[in-house]
Amino acid sequence: PAASPPVTPDVTPPVSATQEPGSAGSTGSTDSTATQGSTSEPSLDFDLLTPEAEASKGLLDPNLQKDLETRRTMLKLHQGLGLAMAGGLTAATVLGQLQFNESFRGGGDNRSLLAWHRGVVIGTSVLFATVGTLGLLAPDPVERPFQWDTVTFHKIFMSLATAGMITQAVLGILATHSYGEITEPKYATAHQVVGYATLGCVAAGIVTLTF
Repeated sequence: PAASPPVTPDVTPPVSATQEPGSAGSTGSTDSTATQGSTSEPSLDFDLLTPEAEASKGLLDPNLQKDLETRRTMLKLHQGLGLAMAGGLTAATVLGQLQFNESFRGGGDNRSLLAWHRGVVIGTSVLFATVGTLGLLAPDPVERPFQWDTVTFHKIFMSLATAGMITQAVLGILATHSYGEITEPKYATAHQVVGYATLGCVAAGIVTLTF
């Protein structure tokens, strides 16, 4: 009988778990390329100059911003007119002292400065009322807890000054209506003392906000 051909065993060679350097680099390059190709690049079509209204949209309430701007404007007027009022009050106090010396300290009862004193007092009173109104009506949309700060002391001193201005006006009217009577010097002296006290309160109110 003829001999049968040799049989080669069907054995698959083992696959190495460690990839060759060349094959690893090609595989990584292929995966990276595929990833970059599948991911779309971000669009560069944007506008840096966004309108202000849209840029601030959602960051600040328009009504709140309006109230803050109104408050800032009113308080600037409050400050400027307040300094002018303090200057007028100083002038009224000086004129009042000079007139007091002329009337009750051997000046011959010369009342030539009385009209000037009254005129300055009226102008200062109008400024005082305007300054107070601006401070009271200025909107304050941000709620703040009470604390003893410079603003609180400013309000206290200006409240005392308000009482002093009213008291001065009453005493001045009483002194005028008591002209030539024995009570006139008493009303005039009280008017003078309250005047200096009022000027001191106004000065303290200004200093508390300055320092």
